[in-house]
Parts: sequence; C-alpha cells; structure tokens
Amino acid sequence: MKSSLTSIIFWLLVVCACNSTSSQTYYELFDKLEKNKGIEALQPQLDSVLRNTTDYLQYTEMSHDFSVKYFRLRDHEAAIKYAQLEVNSFEEHQIWNEKYTKAIYQLAYFYELTAQIEVAIQHYSKVISVEPNSYKTIQSYGKLGDCHYKLGDYYQAEIYYLKAISDLENYNASGFLASQYLNLSRVYHTLNTVDSQDKELKTLNKVLEINKKNPLNDRRLSILYNNLANYYNNEKSYNFNQAKLYYQKLLNHSIEKEDSTSIGIGYGNLGNLYIKQGSDSAKYYLNKSLDYSLSTDSKDRVFKNISDFELQNGNSESSLIFLNKAIQVNFRNKNIDLKNPSLVHFKDAIDPIGVINSLSKKAEVLLLQYEDSKKKSYAIKAFKNLQTADSLIDYIQNSNSEQSSKLYWRKEASKVYHYAVYCSYILDKTQLAFVYSEKNKAVLLTENIIQNSFDIPESIKNRKKFLNNRLIEYERKLEEKKDSNSIKFYNKAILNQRLEIKKYDDSIANHYTDGLTKTYLNQLTSLSEVQNGLKNDEMIISYVWNEEVKCKNHLMCLVITPEDAQVFELEHADDLNREISQYLQLLSKPFSTKEDINQYAIKANSIYKRLFPIEIQSKLKSKKITIIADGQLQNIPFDALITDIEKHNYLIKDCQINYAYSLSFSKSNAAINRKASKNLITFSPTTFDLIGLPKLYNTNAEINSINKYIEGDNYINHIATKNNFKSLIDDYKIIHLATHASSGEDPFIGFHDSKLGIKELYSLENNAQLVFLSACDTSIGEIIQGEGTLTLARGFFYTGSQAVVASLWKTSDKSTSYIVEDFYKNIEEKNGVSTALHRAKLKYIKEHSLSDVSPYYWASLKSMGDNQPIALNNYNFVYWIIGALVMILTLLSVLFFKNRKA
Repeated sequence: MKSSLTSIIFWLLVVCACNSTSSQTYYELFDKLEKNKGIEALQPQLDSVLRNTTDYLQYTEMSHDFSVKYFRLRDHEAAIKYAQLEVNSFEEHQIWNEKYTKAIYQLAYFYELTAQIEVAIQHYSKVISVEPNSYKTIQSYGKLGDCHYKLGDYYQAEIYYLKAISDLENYNASGFLASQYLNLSRVYHTLNTVDSQDKELKTLNKVLEINKKNPLNDRRLSILYNNLANYYNNEKSYNFNQAKLYYQKLLNHSIEKEDSTSIGIGYGNLGNLYIKQGSDSAKYYLNKSLDYSLSTDSKDRVFKNISDFELQNGNSESSLIFLNKAIQVNFRNKNIDLKNPSLVHFKDAIDPIGVINSLSKKAEVLLLQYEDSKKKSYAIKAFKNLQTADSLIDYIQNSNSEQSSKLYWRKEASKVYHYAVYCSYILDKTQLAFVYSEKNKAVLLTENIIQNSFDIPESIKNRKKFLNNRLIEYERKLEEKKDSNSIKFYNKAILNQRLEIKKYDDSIANHYTDGLTKTYLNQLTSLSEVQNGLKNDEMIISYVWNEEVKCKNHLMCLVITPEDAQVFELEHADDLNREISQYLQLLSKPFSTKEDINQYAIKANSIYKRLFPIEIQSKLKSKKITIIADGQLQNIPFDALITDIEKHNYLIKDCQINYAYSLSFSKSNAAINRKASKNLITFSPTTFDLIGLPKLYNTNAEINSINKYIEGDNYINHIATKNNFKSLIDDYKIIHLATHASSGEDPFIGFHDSKLGIKELYSLENNAQLVFLSACDTSIGEIIQGEGTLTLARGFFYTGSQAVVASLWKTSDKSTSYIVEDFYKNIEEKNGVSTALHRAKLKYIKEHSLSDVSPYYWASLKSMGDNQPIALNNYNFVYWIIGALVMILTLLSVLFFKNRKA
C-alpha cells in the first residue's frame, strides 16, 4: 500500500511538472524526487520521467535541467549522461538551433572538467561546425585553446586563442577578450623562448590597455597581476623587484576581495621568487600558500617549489616527499602506488604534464643520491620513474597535432631519455640504453617520413600541398606589408589557413586510420636487428648528451658492432662545449704557420680522446663508422680529428665516417619506394641580382666536372629558378645544388630569381637517392634537444631523400669543385655515397700539401644517410645497344639486297 502511494505521489509530481515549461519546475521536480527517493535511487526515477515524456521540447528541457542539477551536486558522470540525452533529442528531431549549440557546448564543458579532453575537443569543434558565425563559436575557439593547452599542444592552443581574439573584434566583450589575452600570455610563458617572451609582454600590455578603458573584474585583475609577476620571475626576463611588486599587488587585491584561491597562488609564487634569491623566506610563503583554497595545478606547483627548496638546502629525502605529494594531488585515487608507478594508473592524471615533470625531478633527485652513495638501489628507483614518464610522454605526444608543439615536447622528453640512458648504463642494461638513445633522436623526422609514405590518393595529397603553399604565401606577404590594415588582414588569413590545415589533418586521421597505426613507436628498430644488419667492417657510435640536465653533465656513447654493444660514460663533459668552439674556430681558416698546425693538432686530438674511449680506439682502423651525434657534436667534422699529434694523423686516414640522425630513421628511410626515372638534375645560378647575393664564379665549372661522369639536365644561371626547381626535382635520382644558402634565423637556398625558404622546402616532395648541397652552412642550424639540428639537409630528408651531402661551413669553391668531381667519379663507379666522399677527400689530401691540405678545405662536406650505390641508368650502354642494332639491321639489309640481285 505504501509503495502504491509513493508511486501515485511520484506521478502527480511528474504530471504537474510536465504541465509547465518552466525550468524552475523541473528543478523542483528534481529536488522533490531526491527528497522522496534519496540521491542513490534518483536516477531511475528521472529516467522513468524522461521515458514517459512524449513532448520532445519538455524532454530536452528536463534533460538539460537534470544535467545542471547533477553538475551542481558535483556528480559529473550523471551530468554528462543527461547533457548527452539533451543533445541526442535535438539530433533525433533534427533541430539545429541556438539551444542545440548551447547543449553541445555544455556537454563539451563537462567533458573538459572531467579531464576527458579529446572528447571535449570533438564537441567544441562540433559547435563551430554547426554555427560557425555565433558568439558561442568564439567561446568554443577559446575553450579549444584551453583544451590544447592542457594536452601540452601549446602552438595549437595559440592558434585557437588568436582566432577567438580575432573574431571578438565585432563584439563588445572586453572582459572575455581580456581572458583570451591572459590565456594566450600563459601559453607564451610556458613556451619560454626569446620570441614567445616578447609576445608574452605585448599580450599582457594589451590587457593593461583593456583595463584602462573597461576595468577588469576581480578575478581577471588577479590573473593579470599574477601573469605580469610571472613574466618578471623568469630567467630570461628576471627582475626581482618587478616580480615582487606584482605579486604584492596580487596579494593586496586578493586579500581585500577575500579570494582564497588567488591569495594561495600569490603566496606560492612569492615563495618561488624567494627560492631564486636563496632566501629562507621562501619556505614560509610556500607553506602559507597551502592554508588557502588551491586548484590541483597550483598545489602541484607549490609542492614542487617546496621540493626545490629542500633540495637546495641539501634535504633530498624531504625533496622526494614533496615530489610525491605533487604527483598524488593529480589523482582522484589517493592510494596510487608511487613506489611502482605505471602508465595504467598514471595516464588518468588530472595533469599528466605536471606528473611527467615530477617523475623526471624524482629521477633527478634519486640519481643525485646515487652519485653521493653509489648505491644502485637509487638508480633502480629512478629508472622506474623514468619508464613511467616515458610512457606518459608517448601518450601525450600522440595527442599533439601542431609540429611546433611536438618539437617543444622533444626538448622536454630529452631529459627523461638522457637520464634513462644513464640509468641503463649504471644498471648494465645495454638493450634499454639503445632504446632510449634511439627515442632521443629524430623521432619527429622519422614519423614525418612514415606519414609521408602513407598510401593516400594523389588528389588528397595535393590538397595538403595547396594548403601549405597558401599559408607560406600569406606569411611571405605579411613580412612585406607595413600598413596596419594589411598586417591585420594577413594575420587573420594565416590563422584561418592554419585552422584549415588542422581540419585537413583531422580528416586524414579519421579516414586513413590504417596508415596512422604505423607510428615511430612500432617502427623503432631493435639492437639485435641493427647488429644482424652490420658487416664485420662496420661500427656504430651513438652519442647521448644533454647539457640542460641538472644532475650531472653526462656524455655517453653506445658503441655497436656485429658481435657486441657497450655503453661508455665519457669523462669531463663540462668544458667540452668550450673545446668544440675552439676546434671550430681553428677549422674556420687555412693553416698559415707551424703554430697553427700544432694548435689544431692538440685541440683535435684532445676532442678525439674525449669522444672515443680508449677501449675502442684500436678497433677503429679500416672500419666504416656511422656517427649518431647529439648536442654540439652535430656541428663538428669527426673525420678531421687527430688520432696522433706527432704524426698529425687525421681520423679519416684510419676509418670512413658517415652520419645518421638515428638508426630507426635510417630503417624507415630505407624502406621508402623511390620512383625517379632520370639520373641527375643540377642547379647553378651564378648571378643573384634580384635577391642581392654575390656572384659565384666556379659553380659552372663544378657542373661541367660532374657531367664528365654522369650526364644530367643542367639548369644554369637564369634558368636556375625556384619554380623550375620546385616543379622538376621529383623525377631525379640525384639533385645537385651549387649555389648560395644560409642557415641563419630564416634558412634559405638561393636561386637566380628568388630564395627558397625552409617552409617551402618542407612542402615539396623528391624521390632522390642523393641530394648534394654544394652550398655553405647546409648542415648546421638550430639544435633541438632530443630531435637534432634543424638544417636544410634535414629538410631534404623530410621531403624524401635517401642520402644528403651537405656542408658545415663556407669554404673555397675551388677545393669543393675538386672534391665534387672525384666524388661523382666514385659514384659512377658504383661506390656508396659515404664511400665516394671518403675516397674523394683522401685523394684531395694525398694530392695537396702545406696550407692547401688544411681541414678547412676538405672537412666541411659530410655525408648523411644511406651508403648504398646509386642505381644509375646507363644511357651509354643503351646508346651502344641501339647503335649495334642499327649496324646489324644495315648489314642484314645489304645482304638481303645482294641476295635479290643474285
């Protein structure tokens, strides 16, 4: 009887609710049902109400209100459930109105709050596609910026924030505009480059201007003060007094407004500032910040700052305790096993980026304890943390879409891989040392060439080329324009074009999933696979060097032969950079005195001894050695090192040197099916009047010397244009460029009529087995820790080349031409690229003396990539066959007519 009465009351409530369209009634219905049934039994009752509602408008409004009520109760799972029902109802009835977009937006927001960022991105993107010209769309652009920031995809976040800011110019929404600028400044602060710092300050000044015209609300003003203080509390723009001033402003304002969260942030960041000053006041402020209501990421930062303070004061155990707290705060499950961290549990972190940082710091502290005690138990603990950090990095890296964000993460990941190689060395785990040394090299380049080889229809590939070329064109025009209207126009055009490219990439990811499963991780080569592929006269030496690690400036090398693999820690890495700078200075000019020769020999021998452990020096003789360099080692010619000071013996006389980005890259690059049908194309623009570069006098002679051995299609002077280069190169096995080039801030290759920039180069395709860059500085560039040097040579590998010969510095046209001629003679004789260059250099050294034999003249050229012979078309043989056939036919004809006459 009681159950029956309860049921009658329940349905009376429902009928009363459904007779009104007031949301307040649905809220009341929720409250009354909760009171009647209790929160645990509430959902079945709500579901029953919805099932029995035939009016879809009432259904959607009820779903909406139930979702909001659960959100307020902090039951986000239930809030998502009813928000999804609301969206489903709109879609089933094909209602695409403003309420529908608001429903999707709300659902996206709930997903974002529950750290389901990828799903949130899908729904915010859906809002944009449904209603592209609404205010809700602009809000969605801003939220997409937030989501990509949380994923560590900082450059994609920048695009979305800039898009929101750009579209807000038609709205009177100064507060929301200020929020987008503040979020954008946070992106620039995180990137922490010279360029981003400049943008950070300009962005914050924009907010100051908005505040003058339309005062910010309390929350935004607090964020502004904090972001300004953070700008000055940065090593690149450090100003203690300015930082302290703005933190104090933040505290004064927050205390006045009783804003607990902002007060906690203010004290925490003030503590960080005092750590940098080495002041004991730091601990007071950091502990005080914990008395206030802090968000997860703020608590994470405070615990890390306390950890830094403890480590600074020699308390490593206490430092580890606070790092564990920084990790724990990122998990809803507070019983997470910190002694045995694993990806299964750690990928559910609220802020996986913060967790990676903490795991890396823990490993750093543990390795410091190992250095002090030499107890391997510390290295074992460090290794467990690094392995989990590595797994999280792979997880995050797959979420990032913007190439620049991926490069940022390569820098961050490099520290983890560096420490992992060191732990592997300590624990005598050579195979793992190999894995982490590979993951520390050219991952993005390897992924790029794997993706470039996907079996995608040509028309779709051409669409990507078109989008990239248009973006390059907009960026070029932006550089040319000076007036504010044009600058504004092209800035907006660039933003929209980058979003179009993002849409294209997302579409490819959705439609060609089979190809995307071929990632770097499942193409990673193994140590046994490498050893099985080595011949007895081959050796690989892979260096691992990261100067940014705090524990110790380690330089390690992994030496691999067919029978053995060893890891060595190389001593005295601290001042190696200084020695390398001196070495390069000595290489930069020919020897003119005996003193020059002696100084060079001493320095080159010192570096040789540092880089080649004494245990392997005797094994180098007559070997073909592949060098996988790291850090500043990428900028030196190994073959010019001196093995014996008294005999002045160059390493090139003992062994053949080739260079590779990584062995996994070499494996993936060798697997590409190249389909060029012609042998050789050369470009030799001797004059550059239109782009203001000096004339080149010997390059035509260089091309003529090549044609003695390999005939090709030669584009000389005025026909050596950029358009000819771009349109012709994809059908040639060898591409030879004898021209100007620059590795500066904006790398380029010079043609007769214009420059080819690095971005344009990356948008091309080639099928070359060899690209020869007979131009200065084509093998040097910005070093990205964990990825390699961003050079013009790398650009050609990205676009398809199997091997590249490039230069480390500007040298004499005459000596280069001499080496080039012999190089191509060796290529024609079926030598591999590295072997051909090695023999050409040895011949130059043998046939020259005194100053002319200085490494300045012969050591700048380096071969990278595959050392296989190039399968050239033997046109002479074809012509001989044709000639022979003609002669035979002629002879037969003569005999035929003679017989007829007879």
